[in-house]
Formats: sequence, C-alpha cells, structure tokens
Amino acid sequence: MHTMRVQLLKERNEKVIVLLHHFVMWLMAGYLLSDMISGFALIRLGVDLKFSLIYKTPLFGLLLLLIGRYRFGLMLAILGAIVVLMIAPVISYFRVLQPAFFFVDFGYVVKMLMPMTIFVYFYVMSQEAPDWSYRWARIILWVCFASLCLNFLVALLGFGQVTYNTGGDNTAGSTGFIYAGNELGPTFIVIFGYALHKVWNDRPRIFYLALSLFSIGCGFIVATKTTMLAALILVVMVPIVNERQNLFRFTKFKAKLIIPLVVAVTILIISLFEILDSIGLLGRFQWFYEKRGLIGIIWSNRDIFIAEAMSIYMHQSTLIEQFFGQGIAVGLKQSVGKGSAEVDFVDALVWFGFIGLSICLMFYLFLIGLSAKLTVKRLSIHAPIIFLVNGLLLLLSILSGHIWFSGTLGISVGVINGLLWYEKMDFEKRSLV
Repeated sequence: MHTMRVQLLKERNEKVIVLLHHFVMWLMAGYLLSDMISGFALIRLGVDLKFSLIYKTPLFGLLLLLIGRYRFGLMLAILGAIVVLMIAPVISYFRVLQPAFFFVDFGYVVKMLMPMTIFVYFYVMSQEAPDWSYRWARIILWVCFASLCLNFLVALLGFGQVTYNTGGDNTAGSTGFIYAGNELGPTFIVIFGYALHKVWNDRPRIFYLALSLFSIGCGFIVATKTTMLAALILVVMVPIVNERQNLFRFTKFKAKLIIPLVVAVTILIISLFEILDSIGLLGRFQWFYEKRGLIGIIWSNRDIFIAEAMSIYMHQSTLIEQFFGQGIAVGLKQSVGKGSAEVDFVDALVWFGFIGLSICLMFYLFLIGLSAKLTVKRLSIHAPIIFLVNGLLLLLSILSGHIWFSGTLGISVGVINGLLWYEKMDFEKRSLV
C-alpha cells in the first residue's frame, strides 16, 4: 500500500513537472506580447503596469527550478553568478541608501543572466527531451516573429510609440507598442534573421524576395539606425552565410552577388537619404556630423558618456568597485547623473566590474565560437544564421548597447542559441556512425 502511494505521488509530481515545462515554453513564446501589453498601458493609458517585469521574473525562477531538477550543479552555478553580481548593488545600497537603485540593479542582473539561463535550460532539455524541446524552440521563434509583425502593423497604423520628434507636430518612425525602442532593433535582428534564414532554405526564392522587402519596410517603419541597417545587412548576408563550408572562401555565388549587390546598395543608400530627408531625420544626422563627426552619428554622443564613465572607473573607484562594480549608483559620480553610457562593454564594467564584464564576454564569445564551428559544417541547419546574429549583436554591444541588459532581446537570444545544442548533438551522433 505504501509503495503504491509513493508511486502515485511520483507520477503526480512528473505530471506537474511536464506542465511546468509546457508553461515555461508558452511564457517564452508570448514574452513579446507581454512587452506590447506593457507598452500599450504606458503609451495609451499612461499607466506603468510593470506587466513585463511581473511576467519575466517568475519565468526566470521557473527556469532555474527546472534546470535544478536535472542538473543541480548548473542551477547552483547560476545562483552563484547572481550572488557575485549582486555584491556591488548590496554595497551600494548600504552606502547611498537608495532602494530604487538596488531593485534596478537586480533587474539588470536578471536581464543579463536570462539568455544564459535559457541557453542552459535548452542544453538540459536537449539531453532529457530533445525532439520535444527542439520543436518548441522553433515554435517560440515563429510566435515571436508573428508578434513583431503585429507590432509593426500597430506602428504602421500610427498607434504606437513615436521614434523621433523632429520638431513641432512632426514625427518620424514608430516602435509600435514596444516601449523600449532601442531594444527593438537587436530583437528584430534575431527574429527576422531566423525567419529570413528559414525562408531562404525551405521556400522558393520569390518568398525570400517578398520577405526581404517586408523586412526592409519594417526597418524603415521603426526608422532607427540599427533597425534600418540591420534589415539591409540581414537580407544581403543570409544567403552568404548559408554557403556554410564555403563561407570563408571566394565562390562563384559570391561573385554573382557582387554586381547586383553594389547596384542594390547604391540604390538603397540614395533611397535612404531621400527617405531620411522626407521624414526630417537627415538634418538631425547632418547636425551630429557637423558637431561630432562620424563618431557622433555612430554613437549619438555616447562617446562623451563613455569617456566620463571610464574616467570614473579608473580614477574614482576603489579596487573592490573595479572588480565587483558599483551598480547604477555610479550615476551619482557623473556630471549628468545618467548612470549609463548606453554601451554594453562600458556599462557591464562600471555596473558589475571586471567580473561582470568577464561573464558577459565569455558567454557571447563562446556563442560566436560554437556557432562558427557548426556553421562550416556542410549539413548545418541553424548555425549559419545564429553565427550571423551573434556577430551582429556583439558588434552592436560595442557600438551602442541594449544587448546584454535587454529584457526585450534576452529571451529570443537564449532560444535561438539553444538550437545549437541540437545541431551539435546531431553532428556528434553522425560522427559515431
């Protein structure tokens, strides 16, 4: 009787675990919709519901619990990273007694570790339930694509957040209901990059042309430098990275692309100037160029914040602060009180010190290395687009920011890189045959 009761209890626990896995997958699939709900409440109703935060924090906790059930050591490693990264916020709290700073810092820690945690979760699931979790990873990315398309439709209809106010009642661009406009561009790279890759590999070329035009159109709807350039780069680079084992060789395919590519880029640049002029942004870029040069256009005055942040790190910080960071309370030392340089390398260094920057660099360099290694395999499936996406995101983390500490981007980065585990496992199986 006792044995039967124990068996029933185990079966009930297993059912609960399975439900939690499904629940986590649905939460990841719907996370962009949660961002849109938060943005709608803030933009249209003027109320900050914190819905996105309420949505993602339990997701992070559930992921940790599910990882811990199968790989307790990995869960402890993530918890250990949280403890180490929170040393700076705790010290800052007792120094400046600002609870708001502490909770913002904790939010940044969760955002930083979210893609890493999801990446680890898919590693675990690639061992425990590979077919099921592989299917879900692809479902999540396609649901995210549909969510972004809906958001761009909202932007096109004029209901969303305006990207730029160009003076008077004139506006340019819209980020839809995703309020964190600077984070929309990098998310666009991941989600639309995946869609373009799948269409290039699985559908006739006319479908790729149609999706390319749609992607470029979405980039210009948002009208940020990141999104417009990302759309153009993705459309051109997706076919190139799909040469896989010939990626780093000059091939006939690349030669065939050169002339039409030069013509297309020339037309697009001319069109870009005309569009920027028509929406009132060309004057803004010219002003930046005259005042700050090319660096001013690329960094939008971030170079000033970088210089001040690095000066504080080098000359106004203790050894402990340099190693563990000092959270966003570093803004109290800045002349403008900004607390952020909006460049991920610098923010990671001043917020979470050398150790925080090291964690981020090791993770993202590992992703680039693994995706590059798998890309040059002739039968790779998703690795080419993941390699391209990771490279673009690393470049953006240097030139701008909103990559390593993005709530809008983090989940999709973790999911798309999670596909690497299945590809790696598949190649290993084939090598044993």
